[in-house]
Amino acid sequence: MRKISKHTSLILKTEPELKSWQIRLKKTLDLANKSAFWHSHFANRKFRYNPKKFSWEYWREIPTISKTDFLNLGLEKRLIDSNKVAPPLVLQQTSGTSKQTVPIVFLKKIGSVMDREIYNTKCTRTVFFYQGRAISLRNILADNTRGKQKNGTFAQCLAVNPFGANDKMLEAITQFDPDCAVTFPACVSYLSSYLPHSRHIFSSINYIWFSGDFLSQKQLAFIKKRYPKLTVSIDYLMTELDTVGIGCRALQTKYGTNAYHPYQDRFVELTDIDEDGYGEVTVTKTTPPGLSYIRYRTGDIARSERISCSCGSQWAFFLEGRKNLDYIKGLGVLITRFEIERTIKTFVNEIEEWRGEVREVKSGGIFVGELTLLIKPRGNINFDKHRLEKMKDEISNGLRLTPQKTLAKLAQEKKFMPLILHVINEFPASPKKVLLRKIVN
Repeated sequence: MRKISKHTSLILKTEPELKSWQIRLKKTLDLANKSAFWHSHFANRKFRYNPKKFSWEYWREIPTISKTDFLNLGLEKRLIDSNKVAPPLVLQQTSGTSKQTVPIVFLKKIGSVMDREIYNTKCTRTVFFYQGRAISLRNILADNTRGKQKNGTFAQCLAVNPFGANDKMLEAITQFDPDCAVTFPACVSYLSSYLPHSRHIFSSINYIWFSGDFLSQKQLAFIKKRYPKLTVSIDYLMTELDTVGIGCRALQTKYGTNAYHPYQDRFVELTDIDEDGYGEVTVTKTTPPGLSYIRYRTGDIARSERISCSCGSQWAFFLEGRKNLDYIKGLGVLITRFEIERTIKTFVNEIEEWRGEVREVKSGGIFVGELTLLIKPRGNINFDKHRLEKMKDEISNGLRLTPQKTLAKLAQEKKFMPLILHVINEFPASPKKVLLRKIVN
């Protein structure tokens, strides 16, 4: 199969949809080109927008933007544009929490389909569990969150860092009395497993919406068993973009929890597609006008199929992992390719290649992470049992999964499984070398 050009993208829209979206995207670009944020981004990429050239070929020449690009440009330019759209942002910090993990309360405009579905069921207080408050701020800007609560069109939201949770923060969440939560799957397992007394903060929550990451069948079963009254949405959400993919029951019954239809109000593409049909999920969000996201690279890798689903959708995509798979988020830990390579470089004369597989397994009634390293010996080296145990100990004691703790330390505290080391004679040939991947089932 031929290699597809990096400038080629697969657009997950039907032919009739493409006609209406061509007009919609051109209007978005016309407006974005005048904004401080996108003007800076285009200038950094040496791109000059020419509305007369607009076509699908021209669209694919428009530079994409990553989360890193977004952060490097800074929120200041985004705020400049947002203040042209609506009044200044109002934030309130709660009391009784540490300076490092202060929750923020803000007002959110009810506009998206997700919002309407939630708030039509009388959910008015949403808690966002995310490690970085900047992500929640991007969500505010993306959703045009402004103004005062009036006629039920705005709802209160609380943004917190779950991995910095302590008793005072849990008390603040309890006082907030949330009835809805937006987070990623590992967060619920983390809070329930490591902070058993945190279960009461979910007692008032009726709906939970997962964004990003992967939801395994074991995680879903764990959450439903522990919180039987909780309605769980397993749509593909990103905090900065809201809904990207819709997980209809027919699709997920057939393909599992990581299969989605493209959300009709997003322009979804797969970019940098390789020989096997895998590409990066790239999304354009055109609303609210003036605060769009144009060709935003999510960092998620997927493949797609043109199908005819019973729900009426004609496209589906299947999440497979992270681009470059440089890091995997676990239950309160971050497993990075860089850190693994730093740790195993001691054995550069013995290990020719390696691969890593990350899982979340149930141990002692709680979920914990597990890392398996597959290693290919260099040359004719044979690893006996004694040598493998020594290597495993050295890697475990050197591999940091948090800024302060190694894998060995977390395993000692029963917050991570002991390292698994397997010897592999040969890895399968592949044009895209996947060094680190997450096993979800």
